[in-house]
Amino acid sequence: MRINAHSEILEDILFVIYPLIILFGLYVILAGTKAPGGGFQGGAILVAVFMSRYLVFPITMEGLNFLKKLDKVILILVIVSAFVYLITGFNDTTDLFKSIYNTLMGILIGVKVGSGLTVIFYTFIDIEGGDTD
Repeated sequence: MRINAHSEILEDILFVIYPLIILFGLYVILAGTKAPGGGFQGGAILVAVFMSRYLVFPITMEGLNFLKKLDKVILILVIVSAFVYLITGFNDTTDLFKSIYNTLMGILIGVKVGSGLTVIFYTFIDIEGGDTD
C-alpha cells in the first residue's frame, strides 16, 4: 500500500529550483570547455531535475523511448565528430576551431550523460515496481 503524500510547499520550492538547476548544469557544461570534464558533470547535474521531479510527483516518464533513441543518436554524433575532427586535420588548426570543437563536444557529452542517466534512473524505477497505482 502506497501513501501519496502531496506537499505543496515542496512543489513550490522545486518549481523555483528547477530553472536554477538547469542553468547551473548548462554553466558547468559550457565552462567545462576550458577545463576537462565539464560535459559529464553538467549532464549529471541536469539529471537532478528529473530525479527531483520523480520525488515530488512519483509518476513514470512518458518520453523514455524517445530518450533511449536520443541517447543512441548522440553517441553516434560524438563518435563521428571526434573521428572527423582527427581525420580532417582540424586539430592542427587555430584555437578558434579547437574552442568550437570543445564546446560542441561538451554539449554533446552533457546531453548524452543526462539522457543516459535519466534512462537508467527511470529503468530502475520500472524494475523495482515504482508505479503509483
